[in-house]
Amino acid sequence: MGNIAEIMNDEVVRMTSAFTEPQELLLEISPSLQTSSWQESQMYATPSSRWRAYINQICVYGFLNWVKAEYVPEASIWHSSPGIPAFWEFVNGTAILLNQKRVVLIPSEAIDDSELEVPQEWVDIPSWAADYYLAVQVTADGKWVRIWSYITHEKLKSLADYDQVDRTYCIDARHLIKDLNAFWITYQFCGTEEMKGAIAPLPELSTVQAENLVQRLGNSSVTFPRLAVPFTTWGVLLENEQWRQRLYQERLQSLQQAAPTQFSQVQVNLSRWLEQIYDASWQAIETFFEPNSSSLAFNFRTSSGLSAAAIKRAKLIDLGIEIEAQKVILLAALIPEANQQVSIRVQLHPAYNQPYLPANIKLVLLSDRGEILQQVQARVQDIYVQLKLFDGEVGECFSIQIDLNNYQITENFII
Repeated sequence: MGNIAEIMNDEVVRMTSAFTEPQELLLEISPSLQTSSWQESQMYATPSSRWRAYINQICVYGFLNWVKAEYVPEASIWHSSPGIPAFWEFVNGTAILLNQKRVVLIPSEAIDDSELEVPQEWVDIPSWAADYYLAVQVTADGKWVRIWSYITHEKLKSLADYDQVDRTYCIDARHLIKDLNAFWITYQFCGTEEMKGAIAPLPELSTVQAENLVQRLGNSSVTFPRLAVPFTTWGVLLENEQWRQRLYQERLQSLQQAAPTQFSQVQVNLSRWLEQIYDASWQAIETFFEPNSSSLAFNFRTSSGLSAAAIKRAKLIDLGIEIEAQKVILLAALIPEANQQVSIRVQLHPAYNQPYLPANIKLVLLSDRGEILQQVQARVQDIYVQLKLFDGEVGECFSIQIDLNNYQITENFII
């Protein structure tokens, strides 16, 4: 998370805050913080955990920057890098230390603010439990963070309904305090007052038991590790920093091996292409094909009305020895438009002397949340496939995935 820390230290994060009725806090998140948060989130194992990490990062760093300036200069993240990936891989939420008090931010994209759902880990693990819980709404575009209410640990335990299915404490909005001015008054003048309810101690776990659990829950076949064992067992495992880190690493490695997918932690910055700065793996298309004899070069230069001014690059993709070292070439064209908009064309071609693409190979466009936006599949004897021309704007992220017989390779991009 070094990039985000640098942004905060350099005060590049541009955000505004305003209290609305009834006394909510609205923070505007700068494009630089959004971009850095997305880049940092790529270390996580799955699309869902990467998205969870992203919204938590813009939430926590946006709030932290504001609260340091307005109320508590010493405020800090309770458990920061490198330990924090092992939190967001499994659990939503982040704890902030405001001197002697701990506050947990619970971000959500839900438009409906009729309730707050707090994962049980933040309530019933003794060393994780907070004094206060803040309800946070993050807009879908990540540009705004709205902190709209809070509740104490004691009230949450006594008034919330416990959902045994997903192990969350669900508290109706009528029990939440929506005046954040009251929160700061309580924080400042009731600093010594106990805000936590009773928490049952967790049992002990032997080293052998912990090792077995790490191997079992770290396996990619376990879809939801936090729900696969009794909470008391899970809580003990997660509370221990060493075991928590081991579980995170074990799961990351297992997922990488099981889904034969290349987990790319690097984003191709297309805006740099406009400055003629390219990643080493992205070459001129003439690098792979003779310009006068290749139908590929002709197709890519003339299809869909691409102008001569379009920036075109190509990358050799090795689909792996599992399918006889089949290689293909991924091509991307970038067409600058007005108002920081660009149009993008993506094609897939056979490499070297292969006349056709492998039958059934797919070219897929994914959103920054991993949602399929469009895809095309090669038929027998297709010489190339292409996605429909799509638009984007500076700062927007997307991914291109190549899929053949469940072997997937993903390239991540930021405009």
